[in-house]
Amino acid sequence: MKELIMVDNLEKTFTLHHSQGKQITGCKDISFSINHGEFMGITGKSGAGKSTILKSLYRTYKPTSGRMVYNSTQFGPIDLVSASDREILSIRKNEIGYVSQFLNVMPRVTAIDVVLEAIIEMGSDGVKAREQAKDMLAHFKLPETLWDSFPRTFSGGEKLRLNLAQAMVKRPKLLLLDEPTASLDQKSKEAVKDMMIELKQGGTSMIGIFHDLEFMETVVDVEYHLADGQFKKVEKV
Repeated sequence: MKELIMVDNLEKTFTLHHSQGKQITGCKDISFSINHGEFMGITGKSGAGKSTILKSLYRTYKPTSGRMVYNSTQFGPIDLVSASDREILSIRKNEIGYVSQFLNVMPRVTAIDVVLEAIIEMGSDGVKAREQAKDMLAHFKLPETLWDSFPRTFSGGEKLRLNLAQAMVKRPKLLLLDEPTASLDQKSKEAVKDMMIELKQGGTSMIGIFHDLEFMETVVDVEYHLADGQFKKVEKV
């Protein structure tokens, strides 16, 4: 399998049990593939279903139908739609990262420990791991005065930068990014861009949702647009 991931006719519907079983379509007829080290950007209006695609890939949502064949280091080609929970958890831990606009961490864990735990999860420990955590926090311009603080006190931009540091320090095989530059100033955006380029050069593939089209065009290799249920590749002029 030469592609890193191949998605074929992905569909996710939601059942509203409090509305007599009414069904809402999150996304449907989604098909694409990306290669190793390729960066795909997804654009479209809010509510079009972009986040549903990412959450289905990460298996936060279990797709209703379709196939998502991922070339796993651990398992070989595996359909993420039918993969077991155990397989999905192992792939998340070691191969696929996810960055959302919202930080979800234990309430009394410091910022540096959030990143440190991600490094330890990959098999590193000791002084070297702590130095890696510090370097990543510094790269994303998170003030050193905040490293030993609890993230619940952070601003939206600070939480997003910590989220990026936590996911990118693992240098995953595939990184899913949901609005990775939302609420960031220009200097922080440049730090994100530099890390994205470094990860791409190291072989990480990425799929990102963007509203900041100017930023997106500087990092992605291919763009897809989602509108009115149609998922189409945008041909560059």
